[in-house]
Amino acid sequence: MKQDTYHCVLTMQKTTHGETALGTFSDTINPAPGMTRADIFNLAITQLTRHQPALTGGAVLFFALDKNQL
Repeated sequence: MKQDTYHCVLTMQKTTHGETALGTFSDTINPAPGMTRADIFNLAITQLTRHQPALTGGAVLFFALDKNQL
């Protein structure tokens, strides 16, 4: 059975030494069978911090995961 496609948005911020890093991950995801919402949340954090290492250990300001279907 084909899994639904989801749209995921995650925004993070981290302030250190008076400097603030802010970034957003936004993409569609086709979860593998058995993946949970928490798995996708962690995947989004991993993807965002891979592209913006300054956000590692930062605070999540926003997370949304919805079916990518109108």
